[in-house]
Amino acid sequence: MYTGYRRRLDWDFLGIFDFNGTLLFDSDKHEKAWHIFIKEFCNKEISDEEFEKNIHGVVNKKALEYLYEKSLSTEEVLSLEQEKEKIYRRLVLEDTANFRLVPGAEELLDYICKENIPHTIATASEIVNLEFYIKSFSLEKWFDTEKIIYNDNTLPGKPDPAIYIKAAETIGVNPEDCLVFEDSKAGLTSAHNAGAGKIIAVASTPEEREKAEKIHWISDIISNFYDFDMNILKK
Repeated sequence: MYTGYRRRLDWDFLGIFDFNGTLLFDSDKHEKAWHIFIKEFCNKEISDEEFEKNIHGVVNKKALEYLYEKSLSTEEVLSLEQEKEKIYRRLVLEDTANFRLVPGAEELLDYICKENIPHTIATASEIVNLEFYIKSFSLEKWFDTEKIIYNDNTLPGKPDPAIYIKAAETIGVNPEDCLVFEDSKAGLTSAHNAGAGKIIAVASTPEEREKAEKIHWISDIISNFYDFDMNILKK
């Protein structure tokens, strides 16, 4: 397990990563899983605009309450999200050729660990999916898994800033000292609302890049982590 951190003064910025759509290009799987779920369990369809605003990058509780148009108990949310995530994991495992970390991610994480730069993950995924990712990608090689912030239904979802504020606190720094990697509009807005020092948009498609280009406070847009200038992290 990775645990080594040095003093904050050694770097300009410290790293916080979203996971889905950022370290793993799986947004298409989540979107497809949601549409299958919505059709089978909600007996409805939603537009792309509705999906982007109310589902993509949003915690399951908030997304499900939007779909069902009512407040849901913790038990109801857990039951429904398990059904949706079963669909998602099935789709992911069916596409084994693309079930890998984003190009350049391992090299960047290796560098961050070698330099002992504090870092963590802040994800809207719930514990079942997080454990699935840790096991599938051996994330403990790069992350102290006890410091990963995930959807445990105690924090408001993105775009609320709480998840990034908590992630910064967990690695012992202020949000303004953090460089955040994100893909969704909700996640990017969450990092911005938290006061992150730099925000890098990860855009895996031309459509995602076009959307990101409309957000004026983003520091940079990358297609994969080979595009990222690691000198940004160093003083």
